[in-house]
Amino acid sequence: MTPAHARLSLSLVVLVVIAIALPKLYDLVFGVEVSRTHLFYSPVAKTFVFREHHGDHDFVYADSAGRTFDRKTFETRIPFIYYKNMDIWGLLPLTIDGTTYDRAAMRDSRHVLELKPREIADRRPEIAVYPLLESNPGRARLTFPEDVFRMTGEEMAFLNVDTNRVDADLTARFTGALTAAGFRFPARLAAGKPTILKPFDEGYFLVDATGAVFHMKRVDGAPVVVRTPIPTDLGIRHIKVSENALRRFYGLVLAADGRIFLLSYDDYRLVPLPSEGYDPDRMAYKLILNPVHPTAVFDDARTISAVAMTPDFAPVARHDRPVPGTRDMLHHRVARILFPFVLDLDDTGGGYLTWRLEHHGGSGLIGIAGALAVVLLLLRWRGTPWRRAWPEVALVAAGGVFGLAAVLALPPRRRPVGA
Repeated sequence: MTPAHARLSLSLVVLVVIAIALPKLYDLVFGVEVSRTHLFYSPVAKTFVFREHHGDHDFVYADSAGRTFDRKTFETRIPFIYYKNMDIWGLLPLTIDGTTYDRAAMRDSRHVLELKPREIADRRPEIAVYPLLESNPGRARLTFPEDVFRMTGEEMAFLNVDTNRVDADLTARFTGALTAAGFRFPARLAAGKPTILKPFDEGYFLVDATGAVFHMKRVDGAPVVVRTPIPTDLGIRHIKVSENALRRFYGLVLAADGRIFLLSYDDYRLVPLPSEGYDPDRMAYKLILNPVHPTAVFDDARTISAVAMTPDFAPVARHDRPVPGTRDMLHHRVARILFPFVLDLDDTGGGYLTWRLEHHGGSGLIGIAGALAVVLLLLRWRGTPWRRAWPEVALVAAGGVFGLAAVLALPPRRRPVGA
């Protein structure tokens, strides 16, 4: 490798390192934290209400018509969320649409289900071993078993966690029960909620090689398997199980085409939910259940959308709102001029890191022009001829302030002997 090639390679490495580090340092010094927008449908006012954060401690409480109000008024608009405060303020019981709700009724009828991009099975690394809890523990609380299972290409294999050995008896019994129900190995998905911090256990939903969905539970130590009527051609991507004392829904089902459903206790019926504009790879999907107007909310860094529904999940109103972020704040506008691009490791909402390159377009050209002016003045001061310095100029033209920093970080070129 010639000295010129070595210098060029080193310059590129320095540019990449600076392009990663300098924007992070800038954000650390000048960045402003902005919280997520919270958007709800008010069953009292029959309109959408929201809380926005505009930086520092500047919170705005308003509705979709533009009316603003204080925090207490905001909370009284969504009583199923803030029922404890409503009780403290003496505003319960509350009558909505002819039905009266006291504190207990509000507490017991509310439920929130949420699916985040990083929870989707194919967007996160996973150690594919799962605890199958005893669904009838014979005591007040659930307990973890002494074994875990994993789905292999041929069986549902149980391993004793104390000896790390396969439990042949459990493996044979549970694999046999699945096979007898029509399960085809290997499994595409095993979905459950592996925690004892829940009121009861509903086991696991298993998707087989054909796309059929089976519900597997351990009851009194024995396998209980139900082949659900969920269509095999739905292309299930994920099932978010969430046991709730209401026992109305097992959780959320995400299809490969981005549609999302509630999985009902009523014969495993799929209840379609609003999904227009929802991108599961970028957006968190939240379903706020209450007996008056259940609401679906999904958002990313730029837009938040909410769809209010009737109690039987027919949409009645929708509101889309741009999310106030840092894009219009002074420090972000300066950054777009100062840095022509941002190079960063980003999880893109999942569990895997990928490189992200974000160009700043026309704003970045201003910073590149300034960096070029600085490097040309520097070359003139050093007395370096243009023809010898073209690699440095090209580096700055491509990288702006990052290229300029790389040029300044490296020692000046040595003049040829006799020059």
